[in-house]
Amino acid sequence: MSAAEIQPRIEQLIEVKDFATLKSVIAQMEVHELTDLLTELEGAELAMVFRLLPSEDAADIFGDLPLELQEELLNTLSSEKVADILNDMPPDERTELLEELPGQLAQRLLTSLRGEELQIARQLLNYPEESIGRLMTPEYMAIGPDWMISDVFAHMRKVGEGKETFNIVYVVDEESKLIDEVSLEQLVLAEPDETVRDLMDGHVAHLQASEDQEEAIDEFKKYEAVALPVVNSQGILVGIVTHDDVLDVQEEEDTEDFQRVTGMDPLEYSYFGTSFLDMIRKRLPWLAMLLVVQTLATLTLANFNSMQLFAILVIFMPLINSPAGNTGSQMAGLMIRGLAVAEIELADWRKVLKRELLRGLALGLVLAVIGFGAAYLIAPLAGSDEATVKVPQIALAVSLAITLAVTMANIIGSMLPFAFKRVGLDPAVTSGPFIASIMDVSAIVVYFSIATAILHITV
Repeated sequence: MSAAEIQPRIEQLIEVKDFATLKSVIAQMEVHELTDLLTELEGAELAMVFRLLPSEDAADIFGDLPLELQEELLNTLSSEKVADILNDMPPDERTELLEELPGQLAQRLLTSLRGEELQIARQLLNYPEESIGRLMTPEYMAIGPDWMISDVFAHMRKVGEGKETFNIVYVVDEESKLIDEVSLEQLVLAEPDETVRDLMDGHVAHLQASEDQEEAIDEFKKYEAVALPVVNSQGILVGIVTHDDVLDVQEEEDTEDFQRVTGMDPLEYSYFGTSFLDMIRKRLPWLAMLLVVQTLATLTLANFNSMQLFAILVIFMPLINSPAGNTGSQMAGLMIRGLAVAEIELADWRKVLKRELLRGLALGLVLAVIGFGAAYLIAPLAGSDEATVKVPQIALAVSLAITLAVTMANIIGSMLPFAFKRVGLDPAVTSGPFIASIMDVSAIVVYFSIATAILHITV
C-alpha cells in the first residue's frame, strides 16, 4: 500500500488517539514505505509517527528525509531522542545534516554525540565544504598485506558489524597507507593458508579527501565502482565513498544545473521547503540582470528609431531574433552536457569552433531561405507603398540577417560554456534565458545594420 493510500488511515488513528493500532500499522510497514509516509506528513502528525518508529529503523529513515523535515523533527523531538538518532546515523549522512543546519543548531547537535561518533563527526567536518572528505564514511574494512586469509575472515566476523560494505576490503601498510584492495569474491575463493599479498595486483583506484565531490562522480563512472577508498595528502586511508552517496551528489548537481539553466540560483531546499523570501532572492537577481540586457536591446532600437522604414522593419524582428536565440540555446545545451559528462574537454574548443562555424553557416543559410520567402510575402501586407516597392531589398536584408545572426549564435552558444568553465564558473548559467538575451541584442544590431546598408537609408 502506497503512502498516499495509507496516510488517511494514519491521520484518522491520530485524531481518535488510537496509538496502539497506529503503532501496529507502522510496525508492519517497510522502511521505504515509512520514509514516503513521513514526507507526506507535517507538524504534530509527523512528530507523532516518527516517535512510534521502531528504534532500529529511526536513524536510517531520518537520514533519508528531506533536510527541512529533518530540521523540523530536530526542533520537535526530545534531546535524548535526537542524541540517539544522531549517534546511530551513518557518518556521511550525519555530516551532510550538520553542515546544512544553522550554525547554532548544528553546534548543539554536535555536542550530543558520544565518544567515537563525536570524534568522527569533527574529523569529517574539518574537510572543505563540498569536498569528498565530507562525503566519505570511516566505516570500512582494512587489513594488512601479510595476513592469512583465515585471519581476514576472523577479523571480519569480529569488527564487521556496522561497516558500510564487505564487497571490497582495503589493504594498508603499517602506517595505514593504502596499497591495494581485494574483493570479497577473491577472499572467498582463496585458500585459507594463502596471504592477502597473494591476491594483490598493485592497482587501486582512489579519491583524494580534499577534492571536489564532482570528482567522485567522474571516478565512479570511469571504474564502474561500488565503493572507492579515500586518502589524504599523505596517502593514508581515511574513509570510503559508496555508490549511493555519489548518486545523491549526482542528483544534486543535476538539479542545480537544471535550475541554473532556467535562469536562477540553485535552491538549498526543495520547492515546498523554500520560503517566500528565499525563492524571491534566488530568482530576482537573474531576472533583473536579464531585464538590464533587454534594456540594451531597447536602447539599440531607439538608436534606429529615426530611420526610414523603421516601423516596417520592426515587423520582421522575430524572424531574426527567434532562430538566433533558439540556435544559441541549442548549442549551449549541447556543450554544457558534453562538458558535464566529460564527452568534451576544455582542450577541444578549437575543434568545436571549427565545426560549429560551418554548421552555424549551414543552418543560417537554410533558415535564411525560409525567412526570405516569409518576408517577401509579408512585406506587401504592411500597407506602405514604399515597403511594397522595396520588397526584394527588405527580404534580402532579413535573409542575410538570419544567416549572420544564426552563425553568430552557434559560435557564441558553443564557446561561452568553454569560457565559463575556464574561469571556474558553472557553464549551465550560459544557457536558456542568458544566451537568448545576448542574441536578442546582437540580432537587432546585425539586422538593422544590414537593412541600413541594403536599403540605402540613414539613421
